[in-house]
Amino acid sequence: MDNALFTADPPHHTRHRALVNKALNPRRVRQLEGAMRQIADELIDGFIADGRCELHTQFGIGLPLTVISDTLGVDRSDMPAFKYWSDCMIAGNLDMLDNERRAEVARAVIDFQQYMIPRIEARREQPTDDLLSDLANATIEDSDGAEAAVGPRNLTTAELLPIVSQLLIAGNETTTNLIGNGLVLLIRHPEVMAEVRADHSLIPNFLEEVLRFDGPIHCTFRIAQEDIELRGETIPGGSMVVPMWGAAGQDKDVFPEPRRFDVHRANAKRHLTFGHGPHFCAGAEMARVEGRVAFETLLTRLDNIRLAPGAELEMLPSFSARGYQAIPIEFDPAT
Repeated sequence: MDNALFTADPPHHTRHRALVNKALNPRRVRQLEGAMRQIADELIDGFIADGRCELHTQFGIGLPLTVISDTLGVDRSDMPAFKYWSDCMIAGNLDMLDNERRAEVARAVIDFQQYMIPRIEARREQPTDDLLSDLANATIEDSDGAEAAVGPRNLTTAELLPIVSQLLIAGNETTTNLIGNGLVLLIRHPEVMAEVRADHSLIPNFLEEVLRFDGPIHCTFRIAQEDIELRGETIPGGSMVVPMWGAAGQDKDVFPEPRRFDVHRANAKRHLTFGHGPHFCAGAEMARVEGRVAFETLLTRLDNIRLAPGAELEMLPSFSARGYQAIPIEFDPAT
């Protein structure tokens, strides 16, 4: 499937990215905050009486997945399939795969397309109040091969599919791992947890420091379009380049004492975890708001959050994604 946002270049990327920026603009994301809080509370309601949970499966996956599913206007009953498709597409974009996994990813993409095509067509015939309808009926200024404008038109279904897939990815696993990585850091720094619990105004900068210190994506893949000289080394045109966004967060010339986790770090937001330039993450604002809502809710409703006895945290088997396979925790319900 043509990847309209991750790897496309202008002007193709510019036209499609403008639609996604409009769809996920800060005003629209802020309007979703009430729904995010309701979803977060409902998820916690499901396990708070137990005094324990597995953070990913019972909270970290459900929050962003439900939000993006509701925003696109798809049935919540289909969320398990959405999660599977999203995981496969992320792996296809960011991981080095063997042939068996490549085939699985390809099948998942086909299943996703077959699911979305009739829903896109239905939104064109009878628009509803959801993001999928907005995209299905949006127009772009088309051009011929010489970039001369030839007038506005609707996106084709083939053009919409990669955009919707990127929205699904942007609103899914990375936010799950942001929540998980952040909570593990709080557990490992109890003095920080106490400080953030007492003052929720620290949460936005806490999230930026999590993104800098242990962000959910450490690298992406690019292709050099021409020979490039970098610090005395030549990168040949056509070769693969792997920007290590996570390493940028450890640059001591930008972040003094980079291995110190500091929620008061004044320049924490200078991290590159969301990327840089035209391909800056389309879901960054969504992730920030979801992360803030998640930690405001968790720290309000759960006291004495700790790892479950005997818990051994194992990292995801991924080259580029950074997160834990499972985070079993115990807690005391707040009174």
